[in-house]
Amino acid sequence: MPEYAVLGVVVGILGVLYAVYLARWVLKQDPGTEKMRFISQAIATGARAYLFRQYRTLAVLLAVLAVLILVAIDVPRGTMGLTALGFVVGALGSMIAGYLGMYVTTRSASRVAQAAATGGMGKALQVSWRAGAVMGLSLASIALLLISGFYLVFKAVTEEWAVPLVALGFGASLVTLFMRVGGGIYTKAADLGADLVGKVEAGIPEDDPRNPGVIADNVGDNVGDVAGMAADVYESYIVTVTAAIFLAAILHLPAQFIEAIILFATLALVATFAGVNMLKTTGVKHPLSSISTAIYATIALSIVLFFAGSFALGLDTAKALALAAATSLGAAIAPLVVKITDYFTSYNYGPVRRIAEQAKISPATVIITGYGVGLMSAIPVIAVIAAVLGISYMIGYYTVPVEGFGELSKYLAGIFGTAMASVGLLVVAGIIITADSYGPVSDNAGGVVEMAGLPDEVREITDVLDSVGNTTKATTKGYAIASAALAALVLFIALIFEIVSSATTLLHKNLVDVMRESLSVLNVINANVLIGAFIGVSIVYFFSSRTLEAVGKTAMEIVEEIRRQFREKPGILEWKETPDYARVVDIATRRALGEFLVPGLAAIIVPLLTGLLLGWNALAGLIMGAIVAGVPRALLMANAGGAWDNAKKYIEIQGLKRTEQHKAAVIGDTVGDPFKDTTGPSLNPLIKVLNTLSVVFAYAIVFTNIALGIFPFGLLPLL
Repeated sequence: MPEYAVLGVVVGILGVLYAVYLARWVLKQDPGTEKMRFISQAIATGARAYLFRQYRTLAVLLAVLAVLILVAIDVPRGTMGLTALGFVVGALGSMIAGYLGMYVTTRSASRVAQAAATGGMGKALQVSWRAGAVMGLSLASIALLLISGFYLVFKAVTEEWAVPLVALGFGASLVTLFMRVGGGIYTKAADLGADLVGKVEAGIPEDDPRNPGVIADNVGDNVGDVAGMAADVYESYIVTVTAAIFLAAILHLPAQFIEAIILFATLALVATFAGVNMLKTTGVKHPLSSISTAIYATIALSIVLFFAGSFALGLDTAKALALAAATSLGAAIAPLVVKITDYFTSYNYGPVRRIAEQAKISPATVIITGYGVGLMSAIPVIAVIAAVLGISYMIGYYTVPVEGFGELSKYLAGIFGTAMASVGLLVVAGIIITADSYGPVSDNAGGVVEMAGLPDEVREITDVLDSVGNTTKATTKGYAIASAALAALVLFIALIFEIVSSATTLLHKNLVDVMRESLSVLNVINANVLIGAFIGVSIVYFFSSRTLEAVGKTAMEIVEEIRRQFREKPGILEWKETPDYARVVDIATRRALGEFLVPGLAAIIVPLLTGLLLGWNALAGLIMGAIVAGVPRALLMANAGGAWDNAKKYIEIQGLKRTEQHKAAVIGDTVGDPFKDTTGPSLNPLIKVLNTLSVVFAYAIVFTNIALGIFPFGLLPLL
């Protein structure tokens, strides 16, 4: 049977080369006037400076953790440093994915603005879409390349290759957590500060060059919405695919099942190559329709390729079709979640229009209604996730040939079916992130048009593109959260297996006996599990509180700085003096990096202490508590924020700017900014860091539990 992992490496390399080609094409476009180039360069310089300072801060923590993994995991297990290597490479991959996309998107804004001025809507859409595709293709290609390459290398070097492979996901998750938190604090503090003083107090338009916070705001769009989101979905991709491979390995499934995972990821990337080129740009009047068509066509083509490719695996027809069906079921979630999120966050539908109507009364009713919309928006997404988990479980239960686990075999087969559905959702990430990254490019293009003083008809084009970008950014947040939920559930099962496997090795017992004994204490009436669940919920709330407060503190300092400049340089508002943009950028950078360490370290320290001191089942409870509390909270915050944002835009398109209704909507939008771009998205990598960290350190946790005499029951005695 052919090694489809080799094909994964080849297609991954082709994807990187295609992303490089698109990047070169975008950068060859006309960057516009000297003033437009200056603005674009200022945004690029600020974003690069922030990311590099963040990476330098992270380097120390990554080095410490790599040494800890080497000593605590690789040395006792004899894996020759491969787990530490996987961790480091996964982290570097996340950094590279974020930087590559940010590099192109920050340099694309002036080119999109110039394309709008000279080529109209179609040309501007083409440039912004291809700039976004650089991010989408880089993400999916690098992830596939790393997974396929390391699978081949690790498998050739040692029989204990599964945990080092999962360590790729831990490294990616950890870097993403810090990028999401730091970038989210930066982008929303800058946005908040610029809006409060510029739009609310001074009454000047958004992206007005007289606002000292305008460059920092545009920088934030890139470090948060591009680098942060890309790293988020990149690590979900790696985490989900490596966890599924881990499950297939530990269940001793035939090699075709591991090959199937990599083959389906490869075929989805091929479909993405086609999907990127399906965007209609000639004679387009509604860009969102063109983008939606490209997304749906890519997913449909992926599903066709899954079924076609399944017959090349050498499995019997029933098993081949079952694998393709479970994976396709996961892929089908993507458009469903995107559509649900669109309904709750787009001004084309009732929920957002109700919020806009409430703005006629007061900001308080805007906030109350938007929060209610956010709460309701979580329900259908969770229902879709639950339905897919149930159906894919049944597919696996009846078709996946798990043997050697006694009465648990069918149950474990069902679990693998859910893993394949999770793989299906994540391997179509390339086209989803293309649409997401298009958003900040079009947003920044509008800012360049405003700051460069281009004609109103050009701003009308970029306003349309920006409005569509807001919708794509909002809908892809829903996708990212759903992917985090499924990735976390697959990882949770992988953790249980790794705990049992480690205990079997250390206790020299039969695997099935240890599994049966372990699962018997993993129930909701176990005090250890309940305590762990409450700790997991507390982490979610602590994390949410710290990130929201960090935005508030940083925004307050930015507000004071912008007020100071307006006060001490009154000529700024009269176009007679130039604002000090660099000062605001420096404040946002310094405060964001100062605030992101505490919540990030809590996500590392708390689960380790819980597992080591309270027992592995308390750790399992912690992870489940974080998933159950974190996923709906992330959906609530992301969708409420998106709804508030588009309620304001709905009022604006009706020509009601600077009215009392608009002012009330602006306040709702301001509240929603840290909801949708800081705290909500940061919960995705938090959940996955808790999982991947636990899988990687499972051996050390079990070893300590056995030494303390609390394995498998936990610290508190049971009946």
